[in-house]
Amino acid sequence: MNFNTIKQEILKSKRIGLSFHTSPDGDAVGSILSLLNALRYLGKDCYVISRDVISDNFSFLSLSNEINGNILEPKMNTDLVIVLDCGNFERISANLSNYDGKIINIDHHISNENYGYINYVDAKASATCEITYLLIKELGINFNEKSDTEIAIGNAVYTGILTDTGSFRHSNVTSRTHNIASELIENGVDNSKIHSNLFDNKPCNKVKLMGSVLSNIELFLDNKVAVLQIPKGMLEDFNLPNTDTSDLSSVGLGIKGVEVSILLKEVEEGVKGSLRSKNNVDVRKVAEVYGGGGHIKAAGIMQKGVNLIEAKENLLKTLKEEMHLWKKK
Repeated sequence: MNFNTIKQEILKSKRIGLSFHTSPDGDAVGSILSLLNALRYLGKDCYVISRDVISDNFSFLSLSNEINGNILEPKMNTDLVIVLDCGNFERISANLSNYDGKIINIDHHISNENYGYINYVDAKASATCEITYLLIKELGINFNEKSDTEIAIGNAVYTGILTDTGSFRHSNVTSRTHNIASELIENGVDNSKIHSNLFDNKPCNKVKLMGSVLSNIELFLDNKVAVLQIPKGMLEDFNLPNTDTSDLSSVGLGIKGVEVSILLKEVEEGVKGSLRSKNNVDVRKVAEVYGGGGHIKAAGIMQKGVNLIEAKENLLKTLKEEMHLWKKK
């Protein structure tokens, strides 16, 4: 794979829309903002298409205020839409049903459905931000001038990598991941400040929310599966309607003997689920049963039309089968 075809499509396009997966995490936010800053710098009429808003801990990133949920579909005369960090068409945080132009799909999920006119999927990348960094360099931004724009792009890239690798502790980290992080720090990115903005900047109510969720943690399947739940209305009760709860997804893995941690969040349409695996249980296969996807050790799903109890029972049943197969290996 190379970026030449993508580069040519970008350079000949005047108006470009950018989108990502619904309920965007740090990698989705970082990849879209890195490319948004870069394409604006190159003189492109570039904008974000998103039905989602982002949590406050990403507000330090340049142009983050443009992810505001106001633009739901491509504007008139949009030449190109680039979708980042989204494995399937249904999960795109945009209405593309009336758009008949080209879509470029850039992602790192092995389960990606290749829905684009051009599909650049690198499952070896720790984060989609690794890919956007390399693409941006291919577009002629070399990061060594340490300009405000280059540092803004770098901050977004580093945010995506940091969050999708669990602060560089997950097994998806490669030598390239560290090389990119090293280059970013060398060229002016303040890694300590980014970490502080992301993880040491919680409102008091967020800590109280975490305490409430953790106080009701449950263990299943011989204490190998931890389940955390956020019932509908809980976020509003803590005055945190738009808070990022992804940091709770892997908390259960800190319990001795637990192999899989599940966070279930009840929403209007049903129940969102985030699955995390400590060793070799393939949670991606579990998510795919319910139309979700992701990686072997990190996956997400949306079960529509069910409540928390039903969603939990569904996942535990499928997990029991997957863990039985895992034990046999």
